[in-house]
Amino acid sequence: MTRQALFRQFFGAHFLILCVAVGFISLYTWRTGRQAFHRQWLRELQTQAELAAALLPRSDGQVDDTAISRFFERLGGVGDGRFTLILPDGRVAGDSDVNVARMDRHDDRPEVLEAVATGTGVSQRYSESVGMEMLYLARRVPLEGPIQAVVRVSVPLHTLTRELRNTDHMLLVLLLMVLAAAAALSYGAALRIIGPVADLQRGLEQMGAGDLSYRLSIPPVPHLAALARSINQTADRLQRDIQALKEERNLRTLILANMTSGVVAIDGNHRLMDLNDAARQMLNLRHSAPEGTGINEVTRDPAMLALIDESERQTGPVEREVIAGAAAEGVLHLRATALKDVAGRRVGTLVVLSDVTMLRRLETVRQDFVANVSHELRTPITSVKGFAETLLDGAMSDPETAERFLMIIVRQATQLESIIRDLLDLARLEQSSAQTLDRPLTFVAGVLRSALELCQIRADARGVRLLLTCAEDLTARLHAGLIEQAVVNLIDNAITHGATGAGSQVEVAAVSTGDGVRITVRDTGVGIEHKHLDRIFERFYRVDKGRSRELGGTGLGLSIVKHIVLVHNGTVAVASEPGAGSTFTILLPA
Repeated sequence: MTRQALFRQFFGAHFLILCVAVGFISLYTWRTGRQAFHRQWLRELQTQAELAAALLPRSDGQVDDTAISRFFERLGGVGDGRFTLILPDGRVAGDSDVNVARMDRHDDRPEVLEAVATGTGVSQRYSESVGMEMLYLARRVPLEGPIQAVVRVSVPLHTLTRELRNTDHMLLVLLLMVLAAAAALSYGAALRIIGPVADLQRGLEQMGAGDLSYRLSIPPVPHLAALARSINQTADRLQRDIQALKEERNLRTLILANMTSGVVAIDGNHRLMDLNDAARQMLNLRHSAPEGTGINEVTRDPAMLALIDESERQTGPVEREVIAGAAAEGVLHLRATALKDVAGRRVGTLVVLSDVTMLRRLETVRQDFVANVSHELRTPITSVKGFAETLLDGAMSDPETAERFLMIIVRQATQLESIIRDLLDLARLEQSSAQTLDRPLTFVAGVLRSALELCQIRADARGVRLLLTCAEDLTARLHAGLIEQAVVNLIDNAITHGATGAGSQVEVAAVSTGDGVRITVRDTGVGIEHKHLDRIFERFYRVDKGRSRELGGTGLGLSIVKHIVLVHNGTVAVASEPGAGSTFTILLPA
């Protein structure tokens, strides 16, 4: 409502109430005044009648007819009243204004009849004698005992009407003055009140629209000032409470958004209440799921839907692991529990999703590692034990056999030593980090040249040519000993599994990438099938297990390379095609 409309409504209602009140008071005053005026005239007429009755000429206690005419002639000059004397038989004995000879009998006049009956009679009627409306008052003489006469006093009605009209004019002027004053007071009150009320209304509308920082100005009207203060205090409390709720909601949203576990909350009707980003990723949702969406529209995973149904039948939590992803490459752990309100009533279900894919892979790797270590250690230990027992059983008597058995024992002990050494190297690398590793600025060519020198004898024995391509001024921050070991392992792997004889070569190269150094080791061997590439850096993983053991490999060389590169914050990769050789690439950051 606009300020003008509010002003018109308030002023109109206020002024109308004042007009009605003043109107009722004026009407009551007018009617009461007329009645009082009428009573006053009747009292005056009665006084005149009583005075005239007391002054009537009497002879021997009776009305003196001879003196009546002179008496009424004298009364005719007094005021506006008309005096009349009526005898008991109805004849008019005297009249102050009219000749009695021309007047008829008055025993039928209502005021005379009433006076004879009660002592005093009053009537208002048209007079045939004077030709006008008259107000009559008649009095019996005497009031008690045998009647002697009736004295009647009358006055023209226009005399009363004239005086009443003057009084009405005065009352009307007074009424108009009161209404004018009331209008002025209403207008002033409206101006004084409507402004603050309009401000209160505008402020409340602004607060209702969400602007709780708005504060009402304090009006000069005491009651409105108290109301404005109360509204401001309420707005302060609401602002604090809403801010606290916002902070709590933001904190909850922040916690849910940064949780690695997925959280899905649904109500008793299986409609979504909340869903965090982690759950959206785990459930592979490509569309938004607003609050109120049915859970069967969010996910159609039968295992999860069955888990929710089972949770509603159970009192405690229900847990289950499911395979996730289109390619079944992930494992999710689901835990469903009742969602209760402050009164302890169940209002829905809370499902927590945890991605345990890596954990299960680590468990698999651990199991494979234990099995592989057991297998790799069992073979040389069994060989050493078997040939040693054979020697103890008498084979030592044959020098040729004993020497052959001892050479086997030495070879298996060396293999066992290599496995243990590589395992210790891996354990040491896993405990290291890029922050603790000493990585001075080093010339890369010197490290690679040293690695080639360590492998040269074995390469010559297998007829493999080693090539090095690296700028002498190329530098990188690295641990020279570890990088040398990684390159030696790659070269040794290429010599062992690559081609041998004429034309066989292993090329080692290093170049700058702008933000680091790339080292490549390329051979001309038989290559590696694609199915082995993803697992080739795992511990004890062999492409050709039988041939690797014959050549003395431990199955840990490439795994050591991977961990050396990781502690340098680098990456290692392999590219290979069957029959076209393999290329191992190490990327080291600057």
